Amino acid sequence: MLSIFSVLINIPLNAQWTDHFENPCGLTEWLDLQQTEGWNIQCMEMHDISLTHPGEFTMMPYTVTWYEDRRGPLFYKFVQGSFVLTTTIQVSNRLENAIPGSAFSLGGLMIRNPKTLTNGAAGWSPGHENYVFLSIGRGSTGHPSCPGCPAPHFEVKSTINSVSDLNLTSINFSTADIRLIRLGAVIFVLYRFPNQDWVVHRRYSRPDLSDTLQAGMVTYTDWDKASTYQTTFHNSHVMNANLNPDPSSNPSLPFAPNITSRYSFLQMLPTSLPPSWIGLNLMDVNQVTNAMILSQYGDIIQIPSPSIYPVWLGRTNSNWNTVSNWLSGALPNAMDSIRVSPCNCTMTNCMTLPLGSTIISGMTIMEGATITVPAGATLTIHGHLTNHGHIDVYGNLFTDGEPQKYVHNYGTIDCKPGGQIIVND
Repeated sequence: MLSIFSVLINIPLNAQWTDHFENPCGLTEWLDLQQTEGWNIQCMEMHDISLTHPGEFTMMPYTVTWYEDRRGPLFYKFVQGSFVLTTTIQVSNRLENAIPGSAFSLGGLMIRNPKTLTNGAAGWSPGHENYVFLSIGRGSTGHPSCPGCPAPHFEVKSTINSVSDLNLTSINFSTADIRLIRLGAVIFVLYRFPNQDWVVHRRYSRPDLSDTLQAGMVTYTDWDKASTYQTTFHNSHVMNANLNPDPSSNPSLPFAPNITSRYSFLQMLPTSLPPSWIGLNLMDVNQVTNAMILSQYGDIIQIPSPSIYPVWLGRTNSNWNTVSNWLSGALPNAMDSIRVSPCNCTMTNCMTLPLGSTIISGMTIMEGATITVPAGATLTIHGHLTNHGHIDVYGNLFTDGEPQKYVHNYGTIDCKPGGQIIVND
């Protein structure tokens, strides 16, 4: 089974990875629980990478929840052993001008036991949800863990055999860094607000969690309506105003989904038990103090930086000179080395160079990307050209450089009639 997991994510399970969400076609790199478990629905009204918000994974769900046997959306990869999982998340209402606006509308980071389920409702049975997550947004002012406390909230939840233990905390932010650390059977849950220090929020002893886990992003909303459906129906249907008839126990209650969750990166780093902790009880705050946890897993683990070079997204049109096509919102200049993202998915556009002369210092073309140098255009690269995609040259493509600068072609470069390609390396 582990080899199947490895194939699905195309990397070894114990290898570190970081996704900065700079590839608009990158949804295929994430597994969708609704599909892998065979529910074959999409309870996200909208979800994309680098389209709604450049450099972010944006999620906007219909009415749905994660509680006990009720299953919401999870976009995940498999992880194995001990690890550190970190993200930065920002949540808002759907208009993105206030905090989420309905009960239990939150987004966050989850680790979860995989199921063998592949045929949805036909193969599902209750009592098998096992996970831990921390999410940020709006919980409820009436929950006994935080009675009367105002939003925004953190919701931290540990679910064992579909019995959920959740706690809400009133906070002053709608943006946070979230970090889940797994060391054997123990899970540490950390958070950090902007320009503040890391905090150890919870510890959980979870020896029931398997060595290989699903790790990824969750979001959910509108508990008041979601809770009016039977569990199997909730898990197997898209719950919105298109339901006719509406089998809710309160069909007159309107749907009120109201959250947008935005992730700026997700990073997984393998780790191991610090040697000085061997033999200690990780759940005992006197043996392993919060300060000890933070010294190992706080600021010392840096938040990864996004790309420092221009990245072509093609989110508006094929025109090089349209600034919204670029991740940075600015056009490249002659000193820039650029990266061209794939355009082999819907809502993306392949790059076309403008007429006249374009000069850059380097170019990396990703697999699935296509660029066109039209007649009347000249692209000059004073440095490296690394091509994993496709280049159509109707005009002129020139590269030059010193010995340390290079041309590597792993894709195709097609010189069309009237085109000219000159490579000097």
